[in-house]
Amino acid sequence: MELPHSHDGKKHVPIPSGKYVVGCTDIMTGGPSKEDGCFLRVYYPSQIKDVYEHSSRWASWLPHQKYVEGYTIVLGMIPFFGKKLISWAFGNSYIPVVVDAELCNEQRFPVIVFSHGLTACRTAYSTFCSDISSHGFIVAAIEHRDGSACMTYSLETEQNSKGGLVESWIPYKPMQFEKDDMPFRQEQLEIRTRECSQTLDLLLKLNDGADIKHVLQATVDLGMFKGVMDLSMTVIAGHSFGSATLLRTLAADKRFKIGMAMDAWMWPLKDEIELAKSVEQPLLFINMEAFQTAPNLKAMKRFTVDADHTERRVVTLKGSVHKNQVDLPFLLPLYLRRLTGSHSVIDPLVAMELNNRLTLLYLSKHLGHPVDEDHSKLVVKHAEWYYEGIP
Repeated sequence: MELPHSHDGKKHVPIPSGKYVVGCTDIMTGGPSKEDGCFLRVYYPSQIKDVYEHSSRWASWLPHQKYVEGYTIVLGMIPFFGKKLISWAFGNSYIPVVVDAELCNEQRFPVIVFSHGLTACRTAYSTFCSDISSHGFIVAAIEHRDGSACMTYSLETEQNSKGGLVESWIPYKPMQFEKDDMPFRQEQLEIRTRECSQTLDLLLKLNDGADIKHVLQATVDLGMFKGVMDLSMTVIAGHSFGSATLLRTLAADKRFKIGMAMDAWMWPLKDEIELAKSVEQPLLFINMEAFQTAPNLKAMKRFTVDADHTERRVVTLKGSVHKNQVDLPFLLPLYLRRLTGSHSVIDPLVAMELNNRLTLLYLSKHLGHPVDEDHSKLVVKHAEWYYEGIP
């Protein structure tokens, strides 16, 4: 099928493939300072039966017009022309998940905390997050406020007001890639690791039915999350810088039991020789062929050798590019995919299907979560598009 997909005039990322129609809601918590809060989008199995019947409630891919400005900064465009191009490309783009849908409460669902990469945000991986959620997972996609997101914000008390909250925008902080930026990346990793643990703290409170200081305008009763999350084997996943984040987090917070690293950017961890010894949890690396360099793979290999006590698996998708794990290939026509580095030899749909089925099979093995036998069939069908191990 030609990309991008469309329904009722709405351009959208692929429809989730699982049995559940997915709902989503944004949560922002406050504290004495913004460092104490969390900002995330939660994707969850809903009680809705037909995603198309509720297309009027699909989530917008751009969560706010300020994100247009953010992507303009990220792409280094002249503001006037950049904003027009980004608005044209993504302004009518949607995620086929139902905003604030009623949560399915027929069982307890395992949980995945997701960490985004540089220049992304909480919606940039909606294809991955919603598809995994449709197979019976609750996915908490963090929007990091360390300067790595294309744009984000916190809500601060307005000075000289009667306690009103105003948006304090945090734009992307451009740095020369892998050039003398290690101290800054280390600072970001500290913030990101803390945010991952704080997100798990929040999910535990929601599961216990505790009162949460939700500083966004309430659009859903967070009490619906009480008792529906199985947090005994919480998974942490991430892409690029998010994968470096999850490796740090696995070492620091043993409440996370499994790691899913998508096209890990290992440069921020290249000098942390001993870190791998502190990571004892099972790990799956799914790499995109064009992104992985010899130095990156050398740093990755530290996490796969001498790991007899647990499973470490590395899979590389042939003909793939770094953006095959984000939404861009599904929202742009071919000529813009070429211009933005989103074009790949492998079909974007095949790449995402393989990525997600490999993820679900790995999670099924370690969580005992039910898995559709079609997942294995699809992986076998496209076996020519991936290889195992680090070359």
